Amino acid sequence: MTALALWKQKLGIEKAPDLSGNAAVQDGVKMEPILRDYYIATRPQYTLEYFPFDILSQTEKPFITATLDGELLDPAGRKGVLEIKNVSISNKTALEKWTGGKMPEYYYVQLIAQLSATGFQFARLFAALHFMNGDTTLKEFEVERDEVIDDIEWLTERMTVFWEQNIIGGTMPPQPLIL
Repeated sequence: MTALALWKQKLGIEKAPDLSGNAAVQDGVKMEPILRDYYIATRPQYTLEYFPFDILSQTEKPFITATLDGELLDPAGRKGVLEIKNVSISNKTALEKWTGGKMPEYYYVQLIAQLSATGFQFARLFAALHFMNGDTTLKEFEVERDEVIDDIEWLTERMTVFWEQNIIGGTMPPQPLIL
C-alpha cells in the first residue's frame, strides 16, 4: 500500500478494498489456525494466546496499532509476536524473496511495526510456502527486539511523522514522480 492510499483511507476519502473474495486471502484465513496449531504443537517451549479481535497499541502513541496472529510467551517470561503467512510461490522472483535466510522486506517491516505497537521483546514469522508442483515448505524467522531497536525507532518516527503531518495535519503525502 502506498502512503497516498493509506492517507486516503485514514481520512475517509476512499474505502479500504474488500479482499474477502480474494482466493489468496481466503486460503490464508483457512490455513492460519492450522499453521498456528502446528507452530505451537512443535514448539512446546512457548505458550500461545490468540485474541482474534484485539487491536494492540502503544500507550503513548495510540495510532501505532497491531493485530496479531498470536501472542507468545517464552520460558524466560518474555512476550513475543507470532505472525503467520500462507504464501504461494509461483515464480523465481517470489522464491528469491525467501532464500538466503531472509524474509521479504515487507514482512520484516510488518514485524518491526508490531514490535513498535506492542513493546514485545521478540517476533516470530512462521510461513508456509506453497509451490506450483504441490510441495510445501515451512519457514520460521526470528527477530529479537534488542537486535533491531534502531529499525523500530526509525519506523516509529516515520509512523509518527506520517500521523502528525499527514493525518492530523491533513497534508497529502509526497508522491514519487514517474516519467
